[in-house]
Amino acid sequence: MSLLKKWNINFAIFSFLIITFTGFSNAESGYVGEDDKVELEVTRIYSQPAKFPRKALRLAKDGYVLVEFDIDTDGSVIDPYVVESEPAGLFERAAMKSIRKYLYEPPVYEGVSVKVNDVQVKMVFKVQ
Repeated sequence: MSLLKKWNINFAIFSFLIITFTGFSNAESGYVGEDDKVELEVTRIYSQPAKFPRKALRLAKDGYVLVEFDIDTDGSVIDPYVVESEPAGLFERAAMKSIRKYLYEPPVYEGVSVKVNDVQVKMVFKVQ
């Protein structure tokens, strides 16, 4: 098989990849306060799409990763970790790499810049 033909096949496969996120808005919510009882909506202002893992592409696998993290007073993501993923071990690295680069509007509660805890994002990977 010629190199050009292989490239065309790979390009066709890549052109049909879709990576989606739950919800179409860039708003998630987390909790503030000592007991984490006050829910606060946060707005994502920057996100970089995750790269579809080559292994998942070869296997034509779909899946998702649920990641939980905190948002610091400056809007940056801190301490992300995987809560759940399906299939395990396939999409976690790509999701974490992308989510670490997310940026949110600095969270404010009652006029004070605050840290928001327990924000969750579900990243869905689909081959189409």
